Amino acid sequence: MRTTIPWLWKGLLLSLLLWLQLFGVSWAGRRAEAYYHFLRAARAYQEGRLSEARRELYKVLRQDPEALYPRKLLAEIYGRLGEYEKAETVIRKALKRAPEDEELQLLLARVYLSQKRFLRAIATLEKVVEKDPRNQEALGLLLNAYLSTKDLEGAVSSLNRILEYHPDSVSLWLFKARLLVRAGKTEEARKAYLKAVEVSQGDLRVLMEAGEFLRKSGALEEAERLYQEALKRDPENLHLKQALLQLYVEAGRWAEAEAFLQKELQKDPKNQRLLFLLGIVLEKTGRRAEALATYQKIPPESDLYFQAVERIFSLRKELSGPEEALAYLRGLLARGPKDPQLYFLAANAAEETDRCEEGLSFADQGLARFPENQDLVLTKGLLLSCLGRLREALALVKPLLKKNPDDPVILNFVGYTYAELGENLKEAERLIRKALEKQPEAGYIIDSLAWVLYRQGRLKEAAREIERAVKLSPEDAIVLEHHGDIFRALGQAEKACESYRRALEFVKHRRDRERIEKKVKACPVPKAPSS
Repeated sequence: MRTTIPWLWKGLLLSLLLWLQLFGVSWAGRRAEAYYHFLRAARAYQEGRLSEARRELYKVLRQDPEALYPRKLLAEIYGRLGEYEKAETVIRKALKRAPEDEELQLLLARVYLSQKRFLRAIATLEKVVEKDPRNQEALGLLLNAYLSTKDLEGAVSSLNRILEYHPDSVSLWLFKARLLVRAGKTEEARKAYLKAVEVSQGDLRVLMEAGEFLRKSGALEEAERLYQEALKRDPENLHLKQALLQLYVEAGRWAEAEAFLQKELQKDPKNQRLLFLLGIVLEKTGRRAEALATYQKIPPESDLYFQAVERIFSLRKELSGPEEALAYLRGLLARGPKDPQLYFLAANAAEETDRCEEGLSFADQGLARFPENQDLVLTKGLLLSCLGRLREALALVKPLLKKNPDDPVILNFVGYTYAELGENLKEAERLIRKALEKQPEAGYIIDSLAWVLYRQGRLKEAAREIERAVKLSPEDAIVLEHHGDIFRALGQAEKACESYRRALEFVKHRRDRERIEKKVKACPVPKAPSS
């Protein structure tokens, strides 16, 4: 809500016109000059010439120092000009003449709000409300003031007073519910939301917000009842159906989720979103073969096709092994798909299963069709590195820095490859540190920094960084191997060998395994524990 004065001449307009009429009747002939200046002031104010209006009003007050309405207008003008101290001075002088005048008190409260003197504004407004509990402007300003002080209880109290006179206001009930959520009063917020739904007569926007609150606060049965009742009135409403399904999924009520989806698919058996969701639900219930068959119904032109392919690959890998899963991807690529993500998926899947040669072939197929695709370029660089072809990898990826000088993945790739080659180590460190500025908690980048420090012989610094990397990536075989190499160089052979043995638990590439196994064999045989 606003906390500054909306300095518009609205509430004062009628009283000013009244003063104008009285002024004209009682002083006609005697104060014609003051009358003339007031008319000029009123016109200048309405036309936005505030400085001119202010000058004319002072001329009026010289003729009639007791007049209130010109003072109110003068305070409005100072407020609109942002000269709040002068506005306050004018109002206080007027209040000496009319201490009970509500308009003056409201003007003073607005000045306090604009100056962020919220406690003074609250004290002033409470006096107005005490005398006039129905004063909607005062109640609204009071709510504003409490919110500005983050006094949520005071804000709710003010809102309750307003609701006494507007009990059917949907927006006020919603506002109250949101305030109560912020105040951590879940049960009161629940009642306010339900009241908002009631007075809104089933407005979808209100119902959806209330339902989301009920779901998040754990009142799932009440949320379900809201959705079900609304669906009786509007049985084909997509938003309500999605909300009900989300409720079933969040609650792990898979049988109900499946029944709901099967019912909807009877009406629309080719609905790809419903099919995909059904596949997920079937996976959650352990029916992987059925899930696989469901995902396969999603056609290539669907915007969910890639996600479906990912799930199919994963399920085939679980059900029939990695070779069968890769054979599935080979078949897809043989048809020349239009989505570069499929080549990316196949190349990475091959790398994950230590088929780097085949992964490189997949990446090359993708780049033949999508030569500018950065993900495929980086993947090809990774696969070349996997095969030990570091200079080719560097030559491929390094040009990407010109287009993407702040990309942490590219920065790290180039920096780490330099470190592996043992060249341009200062530049490598600069690139890696720049990558860390973008992703300061990325274990793989911290590992790169440790490695480039190790290559420079800065072993203590390298040890500090590699310890951080292991904490962030405790199951990364290369990080563990580097940990071993650095501590071996520091003369801590036992600690190094422990890291090498752990690295063997997680290594996935044959080349890496053979290298780490040699390091383990060079370790002293662990002593048997004494009996």
